Amino acid sequence: MKLKIIEIISFAFKDIWENRRDFSSLAFIPVLMVSIVGTLVAALVGDPKVLLEDTRSVPTDLLTKLVLGTIINWIFGLIFYTLFAVTWFRRTLVGPENITIAGAISWKKRHWKFFSRLILIIVNLFGLFLILSFLFMMILPISPVLIILILLIGLTYGRLCLVLPAEAEDRKISFKDSIQLTNGNTLPLLIGAVALPFSVMLFGSVIILSIASGLTSAIGSSVTAQFLLLFTVQSINYIGFAISITTLAIIYRQLIN
Repeated sequence: MKLKIIEIISFAFKDIWENRRDFSSLAFIPVLMVSIVGTLVAALVGDPKVLLEDTRSVPTDLLTKLVLGTIINWIFGLIFYTLFAVTWFRRTLVGPENITIAGAISWKKRHWKFFSRLILIIVNLFGLFLILSFLFMMILPISPVLIILILLIGLTYGRLCLVLPAEAEDRKISFKDSIQLTNGNTLPLLIGAVALPFSVMLFGSVIILSIASGLTSAIGSSVTAQFLLLFTVQSINYIGFAISITTLAIIYRQLIN
């Protein structure tokens, strides 16, 4: 069947607005924890602007801290995304379950399955990115290569991502099943599962960072200001996540049925 992606996205925006209280309750802890971790990691790493000021001699200890900080941020980000995503997927696919905030952050067997599938997708996409970048950069300049790679990675994720709502619903489908189910709907999935959330996150983050640019000195010297900025950015990110999850859940339900 052909997906009516505009109608699905419109419903997703309407859904998060009508259920904004549920969203606020379920997203608060993940947003708070990711913001706290990000603030602490930033304090540990120091000011990354050093990399922009002197690219010729990056101190080894700073580089090590940056790599470590990035890994820590990614791990905690994926963990709390999993907690939120499973709950928000089930809200759409299974229906109201009277989930409390404590229940929403309780790690269960389905979270391990969802998390493992998510990691597997990320690892495969990263491997694909490395292989294709090596091949394309031998024949093309870097700018078109990046555009092509982003497009191909997005298309690939769109074809594989139905395993995520399936795991949240406690249903097992393979990556092969996901590819077969999404056959003929590559572009709608690229729009709904990739372009939509990143557009929301990018648009919101640009606005927030533009407003904060006038307060650069205060943000750079104040941990509290850094936390508030990060909390605001993560709140916008989770709005994008919620819209994308609702969109993907509806796509999944239509294609699986």
